[in-house]
Amino acid sequence: MAETSKYDIMLSDLGAIEGLISTLLDKYNDIYERNIELEMKILEISHENEILLNQLSKIEKEAFGKNEPMDSNLFNSLTLEERESLKVKLQSLISKIDYHISS
Repeated sequence: MAETSKYDIMLSDLGAIEGLISTLLDKYNDIYERNIELEMKILEISHENEILLNQLSKIEKEAFGKNEPMDSNLFNSLTLEERESLKVKLQSLISKIDYHISS
C-alpha cells in the first residue's frame, strides 16, 4: 500500500509540474508575441525618425541657405560709418532690453 501512495504522490507532483510548465509556456508565448510587436514598432518609429531627420535637414539647408547670402550681402554693402551707427543702435537696444529685464 505504501507503493501506491508513492505512486499517487508522484503522479500528483507530475501533474503540478505539468501545470507549471503549461503556465510558463503561455507566459513565454505572450512575451514572445509582445516582443515581436515591439520590434515592429521600433522599426516603424526608426523609419519615421529617419524621414523627419531628412525633412529637418532639408528645411535647415533651405533656411540657412537663403539667409547667409542675404545677411552677408547686407553687412558687406554697408559703409564703415553705417556699420558704426548700426553698432551704436544695437547697443542702445540691448541696454533697453537689459533695463526692462532687470526691472
